Amino acid sequence: MLAAGYSSRMGAFKPLLPLGKQTVIERLLGVLVAAGIKRKNIIVVTGHNREALVPAIKKYRVNKAFNPRYDQGMFTSIQTGVSAAADDLNGFFIIPVDCPLISPKVIKLLMESFEPDKFSVACYRGKKGHPLLVPAKFRQEIIDHDGRNGLKAITDRDFGLMKRLETGFEGVVMDMDTPEAYEEIQEYLACGCESDDLQQLAKGRRFILVRHGQIKQHKEKIFLGQTDVPLSEEGRKQAAEAGEKIRRLGIRTDHIYTSDLARASGTAEILAEHNDFLNELISEPGLREMNLGPWDGKFISEIRESMPEEFEKRGRNLMIYKMGHGSENFYDLQYRVCKALSRILKKDKAKDIVIVAHSGVLRVIENNLRGGSVADEWNKLNNGEIRVIEL
Repeated sequence: MLAAGYSSRMGAFKPLLPLGKQTVIERLLGVLVAAGIKRKNIIVVTGHNREALVPAIKKYRVNKAFNPRYDQGMFTSIQTGVSAAADDLNGFFIIPVDCPLISPKVIKLLMESFEPDKFSVACYRGKKGHPLLVPAKFRQEIIDHDGRNGLKAITDRDFGLMKRLETGFEGVVMDMDTPEAYEEIQEYLACGCESDDLQQLAKGRRFILVRHGQIKQHKEKIFLGQTDVPLSEEGRKQAAEAGEKIRRLGIRTDHIYTSDLARASGTAEILAEHNDFLNELISEPGLREMNLGPWDGKFISEIRESMPEEFEKRGRNLMIYKMGHGSENFYDLQYRVCKALSRILKKDKAKDIVIVAHSGVLRVIENNLRGGSVADEWNKLNNGEIRVIEL
């Protein structure tokens, strides 16, 4: 269990924050014991403020390992914990202390599905979460690794090494890096740890999905994610035509939800100009297109030439591939967009929901409203095209 960090983004020491009637670290230690893991095999990696963790460690009679390099990042704590683990184990879990909603059921699921040659990770709607179960065969490689790109340098070098286990439990992807995330976890616990039923929230509604108009063109195709590009003149024309079509739908709402990127918000503004009753635009960052990290906005040909192996790897694993730190894959996008849509549907009681967004976002919305997944086939919308979904 990794509990050595500064908790700088939280502004308070995360392991000792209250969660229900326990502290975060007490809750997690109790989960591990309840899952049947022997106390002697539970290691809390300490660093910053380590003295404050001693009472909880003693209470649960587990072991601790101090990481003197805790200021150098999480991977050094992973190395400290792995080095302290017993030599005769088949594998070991890596659990950050800021992921407090892991359950005994999830731990047991991972143990029952253990394969000695593969990493196993808990997922929700395809999105990777925690914990990660690491076979002992990778132990020495982790200890010897120079730290560049952290553990992902080992786990992501071959997607075939990672076994992704769908848990159906949102708690595995919820962490508490920030005060806002901590508050969300508390609310989730108060509601009984049940994920939102998107189809139930959407029942009886009509969704008017609009893909943004064409963007100003570059000299050649780019990776277009969250790079903010305005509409072209053709795109503005497409948006105006969409506005005229919407006028004939008998919309029963006075507002439009839109991605805050210019190509979507610009389209939404033109829709509103052609429909006086749509007098409010609600900007929703959760409806942004996928974050493509360092590839975002780059020419596709440039990436293909400079990083041929990575480009080919992306093509083989389109749903799960990430371009680098801070980027998203399709499952990350799905989780973010579904959370945003759930927030909208909880607050908005209108019969009609008008959304202007991007191709990937609309794929997530339509497929999930129909009970499917982003990975399912989807009939792509053209720029400025409208699709009506009624549930």
